[in-house]
Amino acid sequence: MENLREPLNGNEEYLYENVHDIVIVGGGVGGLATALALHRLGVKSLVLEKASNLRTSGAAFVMWANAWKALDALGVADSLRPNYRQLDGIRGSSNCTGMKKAVQLIKKTKGGLTTMMESRCIERIKLIETLAKELPKGTIRFSSKVVLINKKNPSSLTSLKLEDGQSITTKILIGCDGVYSVVGSFMGIPPAKSSGRIAIRGMVTYAESHQLEKFHSQVWDRGLRAGFIPCTDKQVYWFLTRRSQLQDANISGDAEKIRHATLDMIHDFPKPFAELVKASPAESISYADMKVRLVWPWMKLLPGKANGSVTLVGDALHPMTPDLGQGACSTLEDAIVLRRCLGETMKSINIVQWGEEEEKKIEWCFNKYLQERRWRVFTLVNAALIIGIVNEGSSKLIRFARDKILFPLFSVSYLRHFADFDCGNLKAKYS
Repeated sequence: MENLREPLNGNEEYLYENVHDIVIVGGGVGGLATALALHRLGVKSLVLEKASNLRTSGAAFVMWANAWKALDALGVADSLRPNYRQLDGIRGSSNCTGMKKAVQLIKKTKGGLTTMMESRCIERIKLIETLAKELPKGTIRFSSKVVLINKKNPSSLTSLKLEDGQSITTKILIGCDGVYSVVGSFMGIPPAKSSGRIAIRGMVTYAESHQLEKFHSQVWDRGLRAGFIPCTDKQVYWFLTRRSQLQDANISGDAEKIRHATLDMIHDFPKPFAELVKASPAESISYADMKVRLVWPWMKLLPGKANGSVTLVGDALHPMTPDLGQGACSTLEDAIVLRRCLGETMKSINIVQWGEEEEKKIEWCFNKYLQERRWRVFTLVNAALIIGIVNEGSSKLIRFARDKILFPLFSVSYLRHFADFDCGNLKAKYS
């Protein structure tokens, strides 16, 4: 790190700021995975997290095979696998027709052999902690909320103002700060919009084994969908999604009101839905307005103004509804692809002698990363949105298509289409 001296408000005083090579805004899955990918590359980064410690919000993630490939590349998959159950399949039923169906999570290899498609439901906090433990001490700076970003023209540096008044300057900036991304706003991308749907989630931990089968279970009803997934022998994650309603404002932020509203909505659902909701501790229950930013093939992922050595990862780049369970999975993919692009580019630059030429090379690198991710993101964002609308069956026509046409045809093939994706391995270290 170097010191940068610049005039403060035109006075004769000077402000000394640390200049970092790479700053990552956001200490969630995307930020920590990106920092770890860079660490494996041999590059140091600084992660700015607005919370005072590792964020525990969010109950769990379904990690499909594509996510496990990314976690393997990061070198942390084997520390997570033994703690979470491999799911055997998906079980669905319709409260409208009474139809039921179950499919196994199996696939055939090129040699004709049958194998299980890897899928596990893991606690969000455990994934966060696992990624954080692999990072060098001092990588994460807590209580560091970014409130303002400025380009320090013509220096090719970016300045970040924190809520506590401190300033940080960086050569490369990566925004992993979620749906309401400050970095994304700085880059001029349009804000994510409401999908018109909400998600309620929770987690219950039993003292003894819950005795549930290793299936991802879902029930479809008129205008809503609910499900539960066993994470371990004692832990179960549950969720409910439906169309937004005017009265939702009365329950948002109050766990007990959310619990009671959920119980009202699933009063005629089969066991163990109500039991799971009743047994969940208040701190595990959450409510969220599902946000989305539609992506079309002819659009750039970042349609805003060009910002050189600044880019985005995860929900900051491509917020999507949770209907495919690919939000966190695709974020991990982003981290691997971005690291690979940076690894190739950083061999050709002298980051110590940072200037306009170096910034142009990083901008080219980030454009390459976005180009590589474009079609994958387009597929996931739009497929999740469409599947969510169909699953909830908010109109008679959609329910007819869901229950009479799509449900009987349901198979694991459509899930495999999204989960059978390999983001690739990390390449040789940068030197």
